[in-house]
Amino acid sequence: MQSTFAERIPPWPRFDTTDEEGLRDVLHSRRWWRGNGVAGDEFEAAFAAQLGVRHVRVVANGTLALELALDALGVEPGDEVIVPACTFISTASAVLRIGAWPVPVDVERTTLNIDPQAVEAAITSRTKCIIPVHMAGHAVNMPALLEIARRHRLVILEDAAHCHGARAFGAALGALGEASIFSFQAGKLLTCGEGGAVATNNAAIAERTFALHSCGRPKGDTDYVHLMPATNMRLTEFQSAILRCQLARLPEQCAQREKSAPFFEERLRDAGLEPLSREPYVDIHGRYMVMAWFDPSEFGGRDAGEISAELRKLGIPAYRCFPEIHRSGMFASDILHKPLRSNRSAPAYDRINTPVAGQAAREVIWFHHSLLLGDEELLADIAAAVGDLRQPMARAPTVARAIA
Repeated sequence: MQSTFAERIPPWPRFDTTDEEGLRDVLHSRRWWRGNGVAGDEFEAAFAAQLGVRHVRVVANGTLALELALDALGVEPGDEVIVPACTFISTASAVLRIGAWPVPVDVERTTLNIDPQAVEAAITSRTKCIIPVHMAGHAVNMPALLEIARRHRLVILEDAAHCHGARAFGAALGALGEASIFSFQAGKLLTCGEGGAVATNNAAIAERTFALHSCGRPKGDTDYVHLMPATNMRLTEFQSAILRCQLARLPEQCAQREKSAPFFEERLRDAGLEPLSREPYVDIHGRYMVMAWFDPSEFGGRDAGEISAELRKLGIPAYRCFPEIHRSGMFASDILHKPLRSNRSAPAYDRINTPVAGQAAREVIWFHHSLLLGDEELLADIAAAVGDLRQPMARAPTVARAIA
């Protein structure tokens, strides 16, 4: 069974001869680094055009993109940055790495996106920034967050790592805040193996990101001008060439995922799962993941980690939802202060209560987007395999459950 599913699921990443030609062009140009190449500039311009923003800066990975953007936005040691409790750890670790404090807040059950009411309740005199994560490619309620940010004079940094090609409120996700970041890691919707980007309409932020990602040097410098303490986050020209080719096929892939997802979600409902909602304001869902709740009591008491592990044994790329970030070892008191450059006290992480995020860690699984590039027979068979893990007496229509 495992080999059968593994062979049937479309491979990811995908490539064709255009990617090979792009790599060959860079190879033969002998311009392999950002300083004298053109591939990075070409991709930045193309991606900016697709997003509808003025500036894009490509960097080595999405985690560094978060650090770079926070620094460029003026977040300083001791500041507080509100983040969702349900997200990959980089959203919080990047805040810590620049010396600020991440403040996790709860998420909405229907989308697992940051809850605007929880954001408002968490704002203090130290708060400087909000990082909404468009979870699985579904847009956050950005108008609500933008209004909160306006009233409290905060900046918004969109974490758009999941939503290449997604749109809501008439704009591309990643074009709604003061700045945004993207990831091009191997599993992402747009990938070069490892990579990231910062997008913004602000020329000053864009100029600062270039210096910060290139040892403090302004673009075009040949005289060792170092404007600020910085590091090297530059992406290679080979990676930028791959991204340029991958970007060209992104719209077609987005359309196919959008077409396949409703069918798969309906089959998952038949199997006893409750897929996340799609809000009316979403124009194009990124579909980075298909995420769904389940009732452990209907699956023999198994949690999300156990269910997803059983599915992976069948060759199905299924995984548990992210654990609450503030429950990770990174927030242990003996570890927490090591990277910090501020003497301001930490938030009381052991007192932060995020019940939806906590329940999601136990009762939400997700499927990789590569499934959605397969046919309906594949999707139906995968959903049936999920249903086979359900207890016989529970194989009846399920209803949404209240938070425990």
